[in-house]
Amino acid sequence: MKRNVLNEKWGEDSLSMGWVSFPSSLLFLQKSFQLSPTGLNVLLHLIMHWWEPSEDPYPSQDSIAKRIGVSKRTVQRAMQELEDNKMIERQATSREHPKYRGRNAYSLKPLAKILKSETPELKNKIKFYQ
Repeated sequence: MKRNVLNEKWGEDSLSMGWVSFPSSLLFLQKSFQLSPTGLNVLLHLIMHWWEPSEDPYPSQDSIAKRIGVSKRTVQRAMQELEDNKMIERQATSREHPKYRGRNAYSLKPLAKILKSETPELKNKIKFYQ
């Protein structure tokens, strides 16, 4: 989407901190993925931090908890839900790592693979009902 279209929709100030892109099929498939509202919220925060396809996001659980107004433990449960549903893969890192400094890194490639697989069928179902 062109920046000027986003500016028209949201305004320059709203976009000054960046914006997030993700497939709409994720929202359509939330129920069939058995993804709780908190799980989806946490997942969107992970997606917000996934800037490069080859680099896994590594936001702190504390930061996510503060942003969405829940406890760190709630975020941890949501992360576990995402792992159990095979949407993300968690990689623990050491505190000595120069980049991650002990934060978990989260691969979203499993989610991308699921969406690539599920979206064509979803599109066919939606066309059937229209």
